[in-house]
Amino acid sequence: MKSIFSAVFWAFFTAVTLLGSLAQGAAKVNPPGQFFPVYNYQDDWLVYNEQYKNYVPFSQGVNEGTRFASLYIDLVKNRRYSLLVHSENESYLFLEGALQNRIAGGTWQELNLDSLYRIYHKDELLLTIYGSPGIADKTAILCNKKKLTDSETIAPGRSSFINIKPVSFTPFGTFAGIALVIILILNAWIFNLNPLSFIRLINPIEFFNNDPRDQLSKINKPYSNTVIFFVIISSMMMGFTVIYLSINRLNLFSVSTILSEKVNTIQILGDFCVLSVIFFLLIYAKYIFMVLAGNMLNLDKQVDIIFIKIVQSSYLFYALVFLVIFGLYSNHINWLEASRPYILLPFLFFYVARFIALYVVAKPTGSLINLYLFSYLCVIEIIPLIVSMKFAL
Repeated sequence: MKSIFSAVFWAFFTAVTLLGSLAQGAAKVNPPGQFFPVYNYQDDWLVYNEQYKNYVPFSQGVNEGTRFASLYIDLVKNRRYSLLVHSENESYLFLEGALQNRIAGGTWQELNLDSLYRIYHKDELLLTIYGSPGIADKTAILCNKKKLTDSETIAPGRSSFINIKPVSFTPFGTFAGIALVIILILNAWIFNLNPLSFIRLINPIEFFNNDPRDQLSKINKPYSNTVIFFVIISSMMMGFTVIYLSINRLNLFSVSTILSEKVNTIQILGDFCVLSVIFFLLIYAKYIFMVLAGNMLNLDKQVDIIFIKIVQSSYLFYALVFLVIFGLYSNHINWLEASRPYILLPFLFFYVARFIALYVVAKPTGSLINLYLFSYLCVIEIIPLIVSMKFAL
């Protein structure tokens, strides 16, 4: 009897051990032969916790029902490696919340981390797999490619990405929409208030009109309602440009010392109002100095003409800058990183070109006035430009 009990016990123990080994072996998935495994992310899966508003480690028995499983991949430390993603069942791959590709059941998806770093410009990348509940059928392995060979089992890489991005609402995106609406409303108001002056002021050809019998300054004084609102709109577009550059870590004139942390739309709108007021006051402070310099050089009749043309050109230039920034940001085009060293060149070109154009259209009548006009434009345009470029960055 004792021998029978002993035999049954050992048979049961052997069967349980073999079943456990088979189950453990079934869960293990090896990468294709041309890849050498470096690290297995099987213990690093994360799930989003609504209570903590953050990602927490996947817990067996608690998160078994979730269909989403995520990983944070260090792109900087692992740039030379490839990430292989595998799922036993049909799944979907997301990167930074954007749908990228469908993973067919039982196949591998190769992701080149160096390419992802160049595309996303981030130190860490959030990878998410949506499929069957749990993580038992999901595998993510960091690998080193042994040699370049064709593999029929590895799904195509970047070329087959669906690249469907979800609608994202960022504080700056909301602010940009509000700023666009405000600027459009002000433009519509000015047009209804004085349509003839509005059309002439937004017409670039009018900038080069130097006919003394048909000058804009005769019907639009620097302190008239139309010109004041054009200065307000120009100041708003300047403020919008500075805020956009500041959010992208390009701190012109150390404006971060007077701005908030910009963590929500209300704070960005507050910074927008502050910068708009500052630029508005600077433009009219410039007009006061223009009047003083014009009286000293006997060019007081030219002051209003030049100021109107300065306001007109500033409005047209910053309207173009505003539309370009708004369009690129709305289409999620990351252009600022590559052009960061050259960001001031368009502004430098604009102010130098305006200096030359103002000198031409002012139409001096004599050599003495010609010299005075050149000196006057240097005082109001070139000297502030040189000082600004020196302290801009």
